[in-house]
Amino acid sequence: MTQGYRLLEADNGAVTRALIFFGFVIAAALSLSVLFAVLVINFFGVPAGNYDFMLMTVVIAACVASPMAGLAAQNQYRVDRYQTTLEAMASTDPLTGLLNRRSFKTLAEEELARMERTRNSVYVALFDLDHFKRVNDTYGHAFGDRVLVSIANLSHAALRGPFDRLGRWGGEEFIILLSEVNQQQAEAVCERLRKRIAGTELSISGKTTRVSASFGLAKLRPEDGLAACIEKADSYLYEAKNGGRNCVRSEPRIRSAA
Repeated sequence: MTQGYRLLEADNGAVTRALIFFGFVIAAALSLSVLFAVLVINFFGVPAGNYDFMLMTVVIAACVASPMAGLAAQNQYRVDRYQTTLEAMASTDPLTGLLNRRSFKTLAEEELARMERTRNSVYVALFDLDHFKRVNDTYGHAFGDRVLVSIANLSHAALRGPFDRLGRWGGEEFIILLSEVNQQQAEAVCERLRKRIAGTELSISGKTTRVSASFGLAKLRPEDGLAACIEKADSYLYEAKNGGRNCVRSEPRIRSAA
């Protein structure tokens, strides 16, 4: 179950700022009303009848409403941008821009709920950069961060658009949700990404390096749940690390009887 966030109370100055803004809007509206009334009377004179009076009232109201509406629209646009930024910060990894652990779990749980209806085949892959500590020790952590960003971009570009979702699981470890694939197809996706990572020379700030990655792949099953699937993928990743690294490990395929 995902942890929700409680809406925090505003700081002590929030009420004062809101009242100041309210007073500003009222003062601006009254000032504009008086200004436009004076201008209309100077150009067209004092209304002589009910029709002229109503017409002048509508004109003044329209002149006042237009800048007030513009002010309200500008304020709403800023609020929407702020809200969008907050949502992005809550759901993405600040270094790589990928899904963070929390948002990946939420997305995977939603996929799990759909699987109970659709029975689609879904796999989870964990991959970890090999000997990444050596990169940090040789070139520094700032360089290592740039490597992580490069691998994130490379991996995102190599996956199958809306069918695969990529997240940063932590440190130099990444996680992929592979939808609508069988085991052979999922292994092929991981193998293709593994080769691309190993075959790419990363040039950063005048320095070049190569890294490889080890993969663990497990099937997501509604009866087992997400945590069990990730635990299996992690165990296969451990096998890949112990088996020489730079390889893909997954559960043995079930062979059909002849």
